[in-house]
Amino acid sequence: MTEADLKATIQASGGGCCTLDSGQALLEKINRLEAADAYALLVTQLQSAKEPGDFRGRVLEVNFADLFVGQGVRLRYDAKRGMSGDVDFCWHFNDDHVFIEMKLLGQDQKTKEATAQQLNDTGFCSTLISDDTKDVARIQRDIVQKSSTRKFNPTPEKNWVNLVAIDVSELQLRTVDIWDCLLAARGNEHVRMHCHPAIQRPAVVGVFEPAGKTLTAEQADWVMCYHGVSDANTPHPRDYIHGVLFLFREPRDRAALSYRLSGEVVWNPSLIDDARAKQVLTAFHQIVPRAEFKTC
Repeated sequence: MTEADLKATIQASGGGCCTLDSGQALLEKINRLEAADAYALLVTQLQSAKEPGDFRGRVLEVNFADLFVGQGVRLRYDAKRGMSGDVDFCWHFNDDHVFIEMKLLGQDQKTKEATAQQLNDTGFCSTLISDDTKDVARIQRDIVQKSSTRKFNPTPEKNWVNLVAIDVSELQLRTVDIWDCLLAARGNEHVRMHCHPAIQRPAVVGVFEPAGKTLTAEQADWVMCYHGVSDANTPHPRDYIHGVLFLFREPRDRAALSYRLSGEVVWNPSLIDDARAKQVLTAFHQIVPRAEFKTC
């Protein structure tokens, strides 16, 4: 890809001139992927993006894949699983096939508009986030949507590890932390073991919480609304997704095109034991650094 090609793609997908600031660094990553001769479809899909969300999602995939290329590790793009859709990436690690489906989760439009209005009116922005429950709901919504059985076989083979990767960098005005992610994936009981009670949200039911537990009326409503599985015969993500990979971009203030990625996996204990999870995670973090957070 040439610089002119990238500029045309950015402009076609709605990007402004300031977006080009890190364009050269992104172009270098794209060219490394092209040289690796395994990502032609990814580059083609990036070039064909016509709206900001699609383009930014493809850019996330480029930055993610470049970490593997930099370590001489080959990913398979658009991995086929015998379903009607394809999973974004497959990493062949030892005897395991680690399948990774990705999503960039942007700041909600209402908060964007309020921030823009304050900046326009006063030149600065000050926003108090009193309740982040809605962002936990958005994380869960995307975990469930990206766990679609159109892509993931609900009966995984023994050597499959299914991961949904969610870039949460923009949530809560870019202040989201691992405790919000733990709450979304594992729920209040798990968070209670590791963090201050203030982090808990009584209505929330984690995606990986076991079925059959007694729920309050509020929790039952939560499951119906955000887990999106109302039929007992419909597979729930807890039945076939082994973990959620939460991704974070740096630098957060200007991470538009080329950026550093770090990540943290929250595992589903009903599908993967500690020994196997540790083996996968140790190898994974040799490629993608662990996210760093303050203790709770």
